[in-house]
Amino acid sequence: MIDLYSADTFNGHRVAIMLEETALTYTVHPINFAKQEQHQKDFLQLNPSARIPVIVDHDTTLDKPLVLSQSTAILQYLSEKTGDLLPESLSERANIYQWMHFHAVDIGSVIFSAFYLQRRVIPKQIIAAKKLKTRIHELYQYFDLQLNQHEFIAGSFYSIADITMLPAVIKQEKLLSDYPNIQRWLQQLKQRPAVQRGLSISYNEVSHAA
Repeated sequence: MIDLYSADTFNGHRVAIMLEETALTYTVHPINFAKQEQHQKDFLQLNPSARIPVIVDHDTTLDKPLVLSQSTAILQYLSEKTGDLLPESLSERANIYQWMHFHAVDIGSVIFSAFYLQRRVIPKQIIAAKKLKTRIHELYQYFDLQLNQHEFIAGSFYSIADITMLPAVIKQEKLLSDYPNIQRWLQQLKQRPAVQRGLSISYNEVSHAA
């Protein structure tokens, strides 16, 4: 049994999709940002950085439940736990990790920085935000080129690298019309039942899945 502490964010959706893909039994514990629940004592005991998602895996070989944060680390852990969506070959796994970090570090951090500069700081840094958005599209060109050569982001098979990228791409779908290979990949993944279930989870109340 896994407890998932999460919210309606890119990172949260990654883990929900992964849990659905692996068919692991889990319970969702919504974290309400508007109520600052991520800063409450109980949650901070799970993750002192006050970030979601967090999983608590009660089915381990340890003498206590495993608590894990960082969405990409959670994806890798669940993949290793179940043997799903991760190949046996070390070189193939390394390629998957490379593409996971490409999105989480290169694209994800630039998207967040552009949003922060344009929406959160005072005064707004519009020029800097525009330059970062230009960089985002340069990275998406690289992303699109990879998908021109491969069915999925890390090769011929669906993996945790695809799950890492998918939620953020869905949110920006309207901005990616100039990238036909990303669009093809996106529509293909959106047809997966586990993806649909993971994206449809309500974070307004506790929900269960298996």
